[in-house]
Amino acid sequence: MFYNRIEELNTLKKYLNSDNLEFFILYGRRRVGKTALLKKAVYGKKGIFFVGRQVTGSTLLDAFSNEVARLFNLHGATFKSWEDALRFVFQKAKDENIYLVLDEFQYLVEASPELPSIIQMLVDHEESKIKLILCSSSISFMEKLLAYKSPVFGRKTGYMKLNPVKFEHSNDFLPDYDFHNLMKAYAITGGVPQYLNLFDTKKSISKNIIDLFLSSGAPLKEEPLFILSQELREPKIYQSILEALAFGYNRPGDIASKIGFSDSRKIQPYLHNLITLNIVQKEIPVTIKNPIRTRKGIYVISDPLFRFWYRFVFPYLQYLEFGQIEPVIEQLEKNFEQFVSFQFEKEARIFLSSTLGFDRIGRFWENDLEIDIIGKKRDQWFIGECKWRNRNITQSDLNTLYKKEKALGVKPSCYILVSKTGFKNNLEIMQNIMLVKLDRDKGWIIDKKCVLN
Repeated sequence: MFYNRIEELNTLKKYLNSDNLEFFILYGRRRVGKTALLKKAVYGKKGIFFVGRQVTGSTLLDAFSNEVARLFNLHGATFKSWEDALRFVFQKAKDENIYLVLDEFQYLVEASPELPSIIQMLVDHEESKIKLILCSSSISFMEKLLAYKSPVFGRKTGYMKLNPVKFEHSNDFLPDYDFHNLMKAYAITGGVPQYLNLFDTKKSISKNIIDLFLSSGAPLKEEPLFILSQELREPKIYQSILEALAFGYNRPGDIASKIGFSDSRKIQPYLHNLITLNIVQKEIPVTIKNPIRTRKGIYVISDPLFRFWYRFVFPYLQYLEFGQIEPVIEQLEKNFEQFVSFQFEKEARIFLSSTLGFDRIGRFWENDLEIDIIGKKRDQWFIGECKWRNRNITQSDLNTLYKKEKALGVKPSCYILVSKTGFKNNLEIMQNIMLVKLDRDKGWIIDKKCVLN
């Protein structure tokens, strides 16, 4: 199924319809929908869609030769080298638009390392209208391909990093779920299309978790392990770091101590690599004036699937190997709603930022003080509290926010309360209070706007 990639699809079509040589690079994490997007974009056009595999270079060249022969009706044609094969396609595209998609390009280069240099030479010297698209699910590989030392550096005419779909579009994949269940599913999958497509909306979230992660042969039972093994060396150290992060060890010293490193500086390269892969992010209190120099930053798992898996699956793999899912179920019953609240807060900040047009938004923490939402728009501050629970927000919750504001030392222009279910009728609602809830049927709703002075 293909949903909500209109902007990305139009971008690709613009390059495909050009009368010039185009060299486009598309990349993104595994299962994010790159191949589906490309197939939709090239549908009805003339060209070759070739997918790399982990086989020998000669096997891949033979398979590519067959695709060239099929397209141009050259029965039994073979090529002695990749240079000959690619040059032939480039020259065939001299007078007509022909696309050439090389998907899972990292496997092609793994088998034939000369490919980037061949492409550089052809792009530089061949007069052609070819639409060359390189695609890969290996983030680390593509980052190197785009780097200064790469043979193809400076040759691309466009590129796109394909991200997961946004929360508000997840209901296209799971139309039978209400927005509360959508938030739970999104907190697990992070909007990766293939993961969303695996959910069965006729089943509860709990039953889907069992089917997708815990049961024998579950499709996502080892998904993060596969991604790490594809991208990184020394996966054991990365796994230990991710498990520590999943259980709340967020500062370098705490992480190092948890995984048995005596020097926290030794884990910095690992954290850097995880950040490059968009699995981890460094978070800094939004009020910090110089975020580059501050030491108040913490590290969190930003990829929801990894957050879920390292919190609820990885620590219990030894039980799951013997079909014992009870320890995981027990942990889910105790901690899953709190786990979802992290994503709920994040999505609330995204919604508020797009609605109110903040210059910056984030959260704040210092010692025992935590504030879920702090936004700034020009010279005005906004602070807020999020509650992912099955009880309405009360006056007590609002009073708590007032106390936090005094400890923060910033006088906000607006107080924001964000609720899963709603608000008590006796809430003392002033003009400078904004009320937002995630309605089961309608999604984000503003119950009351803030009146600013």
